[in-house]
Amino acid sequence: MKKSTLIITSCLMLMSVLSFAQEKATIQFQSKVYDYGKIREADGAAKGVFTFTNIGNDTLLVTAVRPSCGCTASDYTKDPILPGGTGKIEATYNAAGRPGPFNKAITVTTNDPDNASIVLTIKGEVTPKSKSKADEYPNKIGNLYFKTNHLAFQDLKEIDIKIDTFKLYNNGTKPLSIQFSNLPLFLKAEIKDAVIKPDMESAIIITYDAKARADYGYVFDKFFLTTDDDDQPEKLLYVSANIVQDFSWMTEKDKKKAPHILFENESFDFVTAKDGDNIEYSFKFQNTGKSTLKILKTKASCGCTATDPVKTVLKKGESSEIKIVFNTTGRKGNQHKTITVITNDPDKSVIVLHIQGNVE
Repeated sequence: MKKSTLIITSCLMLMSVLSFAQEKATIQFQSKVYDYGKIREADGAAKGVFTFTNIGNDTLLVTAVRPSCGCTASDYTKDPILPGGTGKIEATYNAAGRPGPFNKAITVTTNDPDNASIVLTIKGEVTPKSKSKADEYPNKIGNLYFKTNHLAFQDLKEIDIKIDTFKLYNNGTKPLSIQFSNLPLFLKAEIKDAVIKPDMESAIIITYDAKARADYGYVFDKFFLTTDDDDQPEKLLYVSANIVQDFSWMTEKDKKKAPHILFENESFDFVTAKDGDNIEYSFKFQNTGKSTLKILKTKASCGCTATDPVKTVLKKGESSEIKIVFNTTGRKGNQHKTITVITNDPDKSVIVLHIQGNVE
């Protein structure tokens, strides 16, 4: 009798444990993908809803919802969801400024032991809005709007003549006439229209003569437009270029006879200095080539000065040096300055020297 009672009690306890172990929340989504289809950029934010049901036998909790990027914002059911109950997760995608297809993830965290982390997907395609003149010409100078106020000619060979264009638009209510002032001699500027009427597009054609610029490396220049605009009649425009040497004429035989520059060191670490110290160092170099080496330009970065070499024209085997001075005043912490050296060595026409260290 006692044995039978013990068996029955054990069975009841086992059933109770099994019953307890089987009590759990289970989340089931109607769909894990929400397709917005095509939405218009002009409409801004678009909403989508994911619905789910607790098909388990214990209370379901959604503890966190994390969009994959800032362009999706999510709200969700935060109250406990009893067995058989439903909830929702709202996803908002801001289409403004994001034309084209998109595919984003939303991570949902729950107390469902089998689905502690679930990834939902929103997708679609944003059709771009029609661009206004303000969109097409974002650089506003008075009533003249420009697509850009800076023409960058990138790499120009020293003999090149290149053409580029400033595009502009009259957003005002009266016609505007344009003249050029402070125009550098190496630039030629032509205005497409002598008078630009309201709501009219026009262009300024710029011709850049690198040979006339007579410089090397990165160069930056500016000039003014003088107009009869009531708002900012003087309009400042910028032109830059990186002028490089032309070695295309050299044959293999020419290159074997070319000059070659060799620095003892191309970097100097002063390790530690105190605020206010002047750091001085000389970068020594030699012409190891077979013809005359020319130092065409040296240019130091901000906060550092570099003297011209003792010799800028070096015959075969000759040596020289570039002395740099770095004033550490007001420059605490790790410092890294550069000196750009431009030469007629076809293999090393541009060398960047480095000076670095810590200012206490």
